[in-house]
Amino acid sequence: MDRILIADNSPVNLELLNACFYDIGYEILTAETGRQVIDKAQLFLPDLIVLDIEFPDMSGFDVCKKIKDDPETKYILVLFFSILETRESRMRAMESGADDILEKNFDVNVLTARVASLLRIKHLSLQLRTQFKENQEKTRIMEYQLKMARQVQQAVVRDTDLTLSGARFLARYKPAMDIGGDFYGIYPLGENLTGVYVGDVSGHGISAALLIAMLSMMTKNNSLVHKNPDQFLRQINSQFYDIFEESGLEIYACMFCLVIDSENRKLYYGNAGEALPLHLDNERSVVTELYSNGMPIGMMKDSRYEFKTFDYKPGDLLFFYTDGLSDVFYKGNPEEFLSRMRELLLEFGSSETLEDILDEVENVFCDLNASESKKLEQDDVSLILCRL
Repeated sequence: MDRILIADNSPVNLELLNACFYDIGYEILTAETGRQVIDKAQLFLPDLIVLDIEFPDMSGFDVCKKIKDDPETKYILVLFFSILETRESRMRAMESGADDILEKNFDVNVLTARVASLLRIKHLSLQLRTQFKENQEKTRIMEYQLKMARQVQQAVVRDTDLTLSGARFLARYKPAMDIGGDFYGIYPLGENLTGVYVGDVSGHGISAALLIAMLSMMTKNNSLVHKNPDQFLRQINSQFYDIFEESGLEIYACMFCLVIDSENRKLYYGNAGEALPLHLDNERSVVTELYSNGMPIGMMKDSRYEFKTFDYKPGDLLFFYTDGLSDVFYKGNPEEFLSRMRELLLEFGSSETLEDILDEVENVFCDLNASESKKLEQDDVSLILCRL
C-alpha cells in the first residue's frame, strides 16, 4: 500500500485530503508543522508528500529542500499543493527540489490523478534500481532495463482521449521500435488555457526512454511557470543544456509548444526544430502551417525562440505530428507530403470524427505491414488531433 504524508497548516484541509486519499486506498500520515513533516519523513519514509507552502515554524520550500538534501529521504516524491500566487513562488518550489506543482484551485480529481501518475513512475524507477542491483549478468540486466524502459515510456507517452476547456484531443503513439523517441503532453494551464507539447529526442532505446521521462517531468514543472511558449522553450533549453553540457555527447530534442486560449480564441506557439502543426479553417476550407523557427533544445545555451499568435474559430482542427510520419513514404519530398496531408484534412476534417481522421492518416501515411527490419529504418510517429 502506498504511503502518503499530507502536510497542511489547516486542520480542515488535512481532514478533507485525508478522507479523499483514504477512500482511494492509500495509507495516510498527516503533519501540521514543518518540523513534523521532516521528522515523519525520516521515520516513516512515505512514498509521496503532499506539501503546503506555509507552516508556523518554517516554509514549505525549506521543508522540501531539507528532505531532498537528506540521502535517506531524497527519493521521497514531493508534490506542492498550495496557492502559488507569484512566478517567484513557483520558481522557489522548483528550486527546492519539488517533483511536481499543483495549485489548490484545481479539482480534487486532478490532484488524485497527478498523485497516481507520480507514484506509478516512482515504482517503475524503484523496480529498475532494485533489479539492477540484484542481477549481475550483463545480458539479464540489459533485458530487464529494456523492459522497464518500455514501461516507463508507456507510463509517460500513451494514447490519449480527453477534453480540456471545450477542446477535444485524440493522440496516438506508434514507436518504430519497442522503445521510441517521441513524447507529447497535454496539460491544463489555468482557466481557459491548455498547453500542447509535441517533440522527439535524439536516439532510440533506453537512452531515449530516460530522456523522454526527464523531458516529460521538465515540461510539467515548467508549463505552469512559463506559459508563454518562447519563455517555456528557452527555460527547457537552458535546463537541458546544463545537464549534458560537459558529457561530450550529442544529445538534443525537438519540441513544438502551443497554448490554446479558449476565452480569446487564440493560439500562442513557438518551435524548437519540430515538424509544423497544421490548422484547418473549416469555414474557409483552408489548411495552414503554424510556422515558427527555432534551434532544437540542447544545442546552444542561450537559444531564443519566437512567440507567435493565430486566431481560430470553434470547430477548427489542429493536427500535430512528428517527422516520422512524413519520412515513411515522403522522405526527401516534404512538399508532396504536405500537399497530400492538406488534401486529406480538407476531405475528412470537417465531416468525420477524430478517430476516423486518424485512421485515415495511418492508412495513407504509415506502412502498417512493414517488416521488423524495415521498422528499424523508420522513425517513431506521434499523432495528435484537436477539435477546437
